[in-house]
Amino acid sequence: MKEVILNEYDQKKIIYLEYEKKLRDLIFSLIKENGITIHGIESRVKDRNSLSKKIDSKEDKYTGLDKITDTLGIRVITYFEDDVDTIANIVKSQFHVDENNSCDKRNKNFDSFGYSSLHYIIKLTEPRASLPEYSRFNEIKFEIQIRSILQHAWAEIEHDIGYKSAIEIPVDMRRKFSRIAGLLELADIEFIR
Repeated sequence: MKEVILNEYDQKKIIYLEYEKKLRDLIFSLIKENGITIHGIESRVKDRNSLSKKIDSKEDKYTGLDKITDTLGIRVITYFEDDVDTIANIVKSQFHVDENNSCDKRNKNFDSFGYSSLHYIIKLTEPRASLPEYSRFNEIKFEIQIRSILQHAWAEIEHDIGYKSAIEIPVDMRRKFSRIAGLLELADIEFIR
């Protein structure tokens, strides 16, 4: 099954790349039309090697490329944490949100700190899905992540330490990182105030 999915990816990669640009431009326009200033928008189409590793990690889950919801990803980075919800409302008004596969990673227990981001799995809705410039993309789901610049800074640090590090981080160092994450969360709140 893995080879079937990777072959489908090879055939459709150009479509994903075209869709990536259209989505980035569309989302930027929607945000700008609503008068919100953001730090930036990042986007990517998952490369073949990353896709292969993802399939390997959950062999039974993926029966086709359409079941992998983050082959295409968009990330919106706001200056302020309260803009995350404002942009989320814009996204919900313009796209279909797959609630079953979306998650709000900002919701934490009172005693935990760390990665914070809003992740939606979405696809086009009518009438946009029927427009000639979008019709060939109308069944492709993609992931959009929305987070503040401080949440983004922490995510980048945590990703490199947690996923790319060849050594395990000692417990006392992980505790120090957790305290720093708490300070970043506090800074986000103070910037809004």
